[in-house]
Amino acid sequence: MNIITKLLSIQFSLIVLSFIITNFIPSIYAQEFEFNAEDYFYSEQNPTNSKDVPTILPDSEDTDKENCVDNPMDSLSLPNSGINSDSYTSEFHFIKKFDRDGNLIGSWGTVGSNDGQFLHAHGITIDSQDNVYVSDAENCNIQKFDKDGNFITKWGTKGIGPGKFLQPESMAVDSLNNIYVAEYSRKNIQKFDSEGNFITMWGQEGSGEGEFKKPWGVALDSKDNVYVSDQTLPRVQKFDSDGTFIDMWGKEGKKKGQFVHQHDITVDSNDYVYVTDGRENSRVAVFDTNGKFLKHWGSEGKDEGQFIENHGIVVDLEGNVYVVDTRNVRVQKFDSDGNFITMWGSLGCKDDQFLIPHDIAIDSEGYIYVTDSGKSHFRADYDCNNASQ
Repeated sequence: MNIITKLLSIQFSLIVLSFIITNFIPSIYAQEFEFNAEDYFYSEQNPTNSKDVPTILPDSEDTDKENCVDNPMDSLSLPNSGINSDSYTSEFHFIKKFDRDGNLIGSWGTVGSNDGQFLHAHGITIDSQDNVYVSDAENCNIQKFDKDGNFITKWGTKGIGPGKFLQPESMAVDSLNNIYVAEYSRKNIQKFDSEGNFITMWGQEGSGEGEFKKPWGVALDSKDNVYVSDQTLPRVQKFDSDGTFIDMWGKEGKKKGQFVHQHDITVDSNDYVYVTDGRENSRVAVFDTNGKFLKHWGSEGKDEGQFIENHGIVVDLEGNVYVVDTRNVRVQKFDSDGNFITMWGSLGCKDDQFLIPHDIAIDSEGYIYVTDSGKSHFRADYDCNNASQ
């Protein structure tokens, strides 16, 4: 009789435990990891947001879900706060243009899916004629503008195959003005001419030569060799302009030449390769075109020369390096040795502010273009209509 009583008691305890796990743990977990922009974004103009850097940051694009879906509201790995036109004011624009000191020159791009509009402006690159190309990870397309933001053309639709996208990320331009697009979800690189006509593509999911897990950044050197950074695989791969594998370097770690969480990549006029390594390393690493480590700088934090989730990077003809410091909501400028020069940006919806700055490019006159992903990237509970700016 005692054995039966004990068995019944154990069974009852298991039922209670199962009920608690099913009904209470998920809500506790969701509350713990709910992301609020004002908790994690910091700038000098918003000192009330200067909370400690979280040990674990909510994922950005770290998701196996496809981003270009019929309802963009369901496309993110994290719950979102409701992305619609009411979340923005007429002041908010997805593309911001600055001089090299951070003074605002102009802006364009409102929320939507029409020509010149965006849902998730992400990658940006500029050709030799100063035409500006912007990828949209929610609208699944590439749009082309002149340097003043006048719409020229666009291409791409949701789907799998040549000229189609599920999550187009960073882009780069070669000497013939062909456009290379890193396709994050489909694990490949697509190549187009400047009018959007498909040329070729390469890559598939895997860890071998010419394979990718989460290709994020793409850049070209003076010989039109293509360099691709992978957010999951801690390495840089090098190809010719047709996608033939040449070389690769890097491994996971915090030592010189190692990576933890790569984001973007760029090549300067001297063919030095710069890689932003976010999260734990929070630094910029520099290599030659053969993968020889040259130097790095940066650490995690909010001070000058520090980063929280550094993304886009570009180098001007004088060797100055511009880095998008996404979760600190700013752009930082350094000399070629990594010495801090200046920075600009704060949290807000005005044209000289950012919600989620992402990628960066520079034109032949030295003007800086920055994409702002708006509210569609992280779960940012920042309403442009109600915020005091």
